Amino acid sequence: MASAAYSWDLEAIMSARDMQLAGRFSSPVRLAESMGTDDALAVAKENRLAPAQMIGVAIEPAHDARRARSIAEEAEALFGSDGVAIQLDALTSIRSDYVDHGVAVAYCEWTPRNRGDRVDVVLRHWPLEFVWYDSVARCLMTRLDSNVGGQWCAPIVHGDGTWVVFSKQSTLPWRHQAAILPGCMVWARHAFAARDWAKGSASHGNAKVVGELPESVSLKAKDADGNIVTSAEAEEFAALLVDIASLDTPVGIKPNGATIDYLTNSSKAWEVWERLMSNAERSAARIYLGTDGTLGAQGGAPGVDVQALFGVARTRVESDLECERRAIQTGVIEPWCAVNFGDSEMTPRIKHLLPDPDRAGKVEEVAASRKKLTETIKDMKDLQLVVDQDTVDRIAAEYGISPPPTLASIDEQTSALVLAPTDVAKVVTVKEARSAQGLPPFGDDRDNMTIDELSQRAANSEEVFDADNVPAPAGLGATLDDPQPDESADPIQDTA
Repeated sequence: MASAAYSWDLEAIMSARDMQLAGRFSSPVRLAESMGTDDALAVAKENRLAPAQMIGVAIEPAHDARRARSIAEEAEALFGSDGVAIQLDALTSIRSDYVDHGVAVAYCEWTPRNRGDRVDVVLRHWPLEFVWYDSVARCLMTRLDSNVGGQWCAPIVHGDGTWVVFSKQSTLPWRHQAAILPGCMVWARHAFAARDWAKGSASHGNAKVVGELPESVSLKAKDADGNIVTSAEAEEFAALLVDIASLDTPVGIKPNGATIDYLTNSSKAWEVWERLMSNAERSAARIYLGTDGTLGAQGGAPGVDVQALFGVARTRVESDLECERRAIQTGVIEPWCAVNFGDSEMTPRIKHLLPDPDRAGKVEEVAASRKKLTETIKDMKDLQLVVDQDTVDRIAAEYGISPPPTLASIDEQTSALVLAPTDVAKVVTVKEARSAQGLPPFGDDRDNMTIDELSQRAANSEEVFDADNVPAPAGLGATLDDPQPDESADPIQDTA
């Protein structure tokens, strides 16, 4: 017999749903665990949770003051994407509770550093099965794992330095945002349809064999004591039918006049079960994602833009991340800043780095606007209209371009001028010509000459290169034709 903790009938499912509405989460947590064994619900929930695992976070300073930036840098090591204060495993459990029950609870674990100058914090997941709503105190309560101050339970107050509550609503969020409220009935419909479908398949695949004895053969007979029993012929015929149905006997002898018929299940109830299964899969996707577009053609009708449907699911994920950001900001980072820096005025802000799906379209739109702006300015100049900075600013504002481009000063403005080769030689300097060819300048007065002036200078030059008058380079020694010195001569006297 299956354990009552893991076997759910419709009455038990409805009871757990009522407990969820009442804010008592022990039974609903067990129900959510059992719902996770259903393929449709498990895949839909995973698709809801998976995107958040890939989103990084950034820590921004409260303002541009140096102290605020210093606090933000210190907070990055704790609460950033690679921070140690908020671990991915804790966030995964928190997100799972929040999606299923509309609320999740965590607590802060504080640890002073050895130097005593800082107190670090770590966010831990708190099991929701030990939490309930106290309608008299109008707050969540929890059972503690040890006796604290003579009490075995304590109120859960968000932002008090210990407890962190993740919810989108301040009033009874477990009644509005919990996926198990509609999901439990989808699970029941899906599970019971699968069970009945399996039973129907067994019935369809197991034909019944029925036989009829000849009229001359009696079904009953009397034994030696006069008791009415089944006749021997009937027992033999029944054994033959059993052998035929079990496929253990390939051959048999049928009495003359006897008949054997097969009774098969001709019901089409399997079509109903198939529809129930398909409907449950679509319903599970809608509950967790807000759309059944992830099912493709099975979930979306013809003519439906699947990308638009995924946009609905994206808003669900963004809404979950915003709820998570607010809870961490007000329940973890602000108390951490108050404990370590005296107040929370300079508390850094945590921000999720969500990708922008419209970025490519925005870039193309800006590029088109800038191109239109330059074409407009060019057309105005061609018509000899006045184009000053005020005109450019006004046109840029009309096209939504910010900041507007800045016109060059009068001295820096240039325009294209086509010159003949003879004119180029008269107005282009040697430095400009060499730069246009990728050559370095000469580094002397020739750089400032025009090409024509340099040509005239070369033509008027009378310097002639005479190889006979070029002295031998220093350090190379005498040549073979030079007269050999007299070693016997006194170099001092010769000098004298």
